Amino acid sequence: MIKFLIIRLSSIGDIVLTTPVVRILATQLPDAEVHFFVKSQFVEILKNNPYIKKIHIYDGNIADNIRTFKQENFDYIIDLHKNLRSFRVRNSLSSLWFSFDKLNFEKWILVNFKKNIFLYTKYDQWLWLKNRNQYKVEVENEKRIIWF
Repeated sequence: MIKFLIIRLSSIGDIVLTTPVVRILATQLPDAEVHFFVKSQFVEILKNNPYIKKIHIYDGNIADNIRTFKQENFDYIIDLHKNLRSFRVRNSLSSLWFSFDKLNFEKWILVNFKKNIFLYTKYDQWLWLKNRNQYKVEVENEKRIIWF
């Protein structure tokens, strides 16, 4: 069994947009067990997702969550939130982790200076890796490749 923790704490639209990641992991990796870490007010969005084995709720005390995660012994962490709290979780666990490059600097330049500095190569990558080229999962129905 391969255990995944997906981190997306808030923003209803962003949480909804992470559900294909959950589905792909569960359907492409039959022995995958997918857990999700989210704030309590967003649990309703995820609770009926058949691909999520367990939902972990952020209650304001990240240290308690980290203790629970250490007991879960996750193989991989997919950080789709990429903030200070998710950074603490990633770095407190010995799991291999992945995150998505949110291109905050490029978005800031575009909004404030109306200058588009986005690079095609950044869009071409779906998950931004801490350690690249370790595993490759073909995602046939999505026409994408996920590098683990």
